[in-house]
Amino acid sequence: MTETTSPEQLAASAPAHLPATASAGAPYRAAGPAETSPVVLRLERVGVKYGHRSAVDNVCMDIYKNRITALIGPSGCGKSSLLRCLNRMNDLIPEAAVSGRIYLDGVDINSDAVDPVQVRRHVGMVFQKPNPFPMSVKDNIAFGPKRLGLGSRGRINEIVEGALRAATLWEEVADKLDQPGTALSGGQQQRLCIARVLAVNPEIILMDEPCSSLDPIATLKIEDLMRELVREYTIVIVTHNMQQAARVSDYTAFMLASEHGLHGQVIEYGATKEIFTNPRDKRTEDYITGRFG
Repeated sequence: MTETTSPEQLAASAPAHLPATASAGAPYRAAGPAETSPVVLRLERVGVKYGHRSAVDNVCMDIYKNRITALIGPSGCGKSSLLRCLNRMNDLIPEAAVSGRIYLDGVDINSDAVDPVQVRRHVGMVFQKPNPFPMSVKDNIAFGPKRLGLGSRGRINEIVEGALRAATLWEEVADKLDQPGTALSGGQQQRLCIARVLAVNPEIILMDEPCSSLDPIATLKIEDLMRELVREYTIVIVTHNMQQAARVSDYTAFMLASEHGLHGQVIEYGATKEIFTNPRDKRTEDYITGRFG
């Protein structure tokens, strides 16, 4: 996970592949022989507690490179808590404790030897509500590259334009680079936040309900953008919108709190088409068809 770690070193340290079905109490299903993309994130018995309250328990799953994985389920089932584990955002919550192992390219990101700042460079986050910094459009994008010392002023300008183009925002803001990012529309602000993540060249992009505060037209632009970005990046999205999950994702994990509401578990995980057309668990079918949640 450091800048000097080579792909060969990462591959050498990767754990052996999990079986298609994990042991009792650890819901897990591999993608199957049709998936040729390598595993970029591996979760082994991941749990999250806030003080004495368990929010997520015993999650085991593989996330595949250049694929979109959706986390779905009713409110309070631990989707966002699980998502925050993937770039150590839970470290910023004093009472939060994460258990289990999360491997990024074979490296355990929770190891004491791993710098969480480096994890977040490799695994960027886009939040539910657009949160542009109180600075210009250009400075919003340049903030990360400058902090990381990624180049001269000319190089920074190239990065800014490239990130805005990748977020399909350049044509709309090319003449507004010196204006405040907060002056953009809601949909533009969210794409600005995506461009800000892209500017530091991450491997994975996490999105926590990125369209929940947007109108249908802005939502469609974000969804189209995700399908473009997945050619270069791996995306994990939390969404309450079943139609959105069906439209944009390649894999879907259905999460549900326990009967006593104490913690969230992955009930079923697999190819999105299978989850939505032929779910194996009655609870998945009931949620997708709107019988609860």
